[in-house]
Amino acid sequence: MGALRVLSLVLVLVLMPALAATAGADSLTVLLPSEFSNLDPVEILSGDQTMVMYHVYCRLYTFNDEMEPVPDLLVQETLSPDKKTWTIRLRRGATFQDGTPVNAEAVKYMIERMRKKGGSQRVLFQSISEIRTEGDDTIVLTTQKPFPSLRNSLAHPNAGLVSPKADAQLGDRYGVQPVSCGPYSFKEWTRGSRIVLQRNDAYYGPKATYDQIVFQFVPEVTTRLFMVQRGQADIALRLGPAEAKQLEGSKVRLLRIEGRNIFYQMNMALAPTNDLRVRQAINHAVDKSTIIQRVLLGAGVPSRSVLEAMIWGHTPVGTYKYDPDRARQLVKEANATGAKIVLISPDNRYLLDSQVSQAVSGYLKAAGFNVDLRVIGDWAGYVDTIKKREFNLYMLGWGGSTGDPDQVLQSLFHSKRAGQTWNLGAYVNKEVDTLIEAGASTFDDAKRKSIYADVQKRLFDETPWLFMYRVTSFTAVSDKVKEIHTLQGPEFHYVFPISR
Repeated sequence: MGALRVLSLVLVLVLMPALAATAGADSLTVLLPSEFSNLDPVEILSGDQTMVMYHVYCRLYTFNDEMEPVPDLLVQETLSPDKKTWTIRLRRGATFQDGTPVNAEAVKYMIERMRKKGGSQRVLFQSISEIRTEGDDTIVLTTQKPFPSLRNSLAHPNAGLVSPKADAQLGDRYGVQPVSCGPYSFKEWTRGSRIVLQRNDAYYGPKATYDQIVFQFVPEVTTRLFMVQRGQADIALRLGPAEAKQLEGSKVRLLRIEGRNIFYQMNMALAPTNDLRVRQAINHAVDKSTIIQRVLLGAGVPSRSVLEAMIWGHTPVGTYKYDPDRARQLVKEANATGAKIVLISPDNRYLLDSQVSQAVSGYLKAAGFNVDLRVIGDWAGYVDTIKKREFNLYMLGWGGSTGDPDQVLQSLFHSKRAGQTWNLGAYVNKEVDTLIEAGASTFDDAKRKSIYADVQKRLFDETPWLFMYRVTSFTAVSDKVKEIHTLQGPEFHYVFPISR
């Protein structure tokens, strides 16, 4: 073992007592790889952020382990014969953590707030044309067209209910002092260190198991591994295969997470990636299978669609064969030999992300491009950078957080969002828009699947992405954790009972 490695391990062991929060029998410590800017459901930018928020916020529906929306606040639902009017009755007696009622007006406030503030996930509610309340416990939602995935949208983390009173009082500070109605309430946030939640004893659902949950931000994967090995943490997220192997035979359980699609979105409005031949060349230039085996140590499978395999409607449409000769020929045909490619990568957001980007950069150089690789370690800074759209490719992972194709396709490919989060590559195709809209308004499952299969094939042919892989990661769980639910696509967990 080299001297630098020994020093790293010594520092980890010295610092772990300081990193570990005091956690008794009724407290759970969860290690997150990255911090985020706020806990406002208007704009969710990471799975780590989502995991914390899922414990704080309540929703009309929640997801079970199969990513199916099941009732949370909802007690009765009626859909009109034309399938455009949803009448939803809420349970009575629920309150926000500030004592104000959780009622139909609060649901209306949540939807209108999302639209007003303009978060990237406003697509969840864009189909709603009218919102009205009938008394305190009934909300009526009318959509422009039939919208079969409304339940999925209302179970999404962005659909968490906020206290109108607290939002008015706190203003811009709401995201760092959230007030909602979930099984846990927000207690404190020490920047760069941890967030502490405490059990909400006024919660309407089953009582949460733990008095408090401490979410600690621990970027170094080795530190997360050692802390859970030494009993200083109960759950450690996003371990790689090397770390998982070290836990084999121990008392620590390993949960295998078949997670999100990892890809590089390409800028369709900037040369040379505005040329289809260049985008095809990039896909042929990169040996995804070798990257999966040598960099990820087998923790992934090549992507075969823009939709993750766990999403309803997924159709595998193919992969781009590694063919460096074909890649160089396409580069030559596009007169792009020596063209500059700006490649932007996060560091420690996804499993071995910057190492993968280094490998991709090498393959693109071999194909004849002049690659400018920029690695940004801070996730908030990374998002700010890619929003400037001064890239040819940037890495992104997408976890299908509604379990339905509509949110993925609307967010990433509809021309209404060209140049916006998350269609920053400015993909535009009016025929694809029409298909996306048709799928969104079709209740017949067979017809929907056929429409979405067509969309997936067209997107594969137009190559707005460098298609990479569906990543596998591991979560370490101590025997103290009695109940844990896993949402595979979004790659997060929650540790409270589902309300029934």
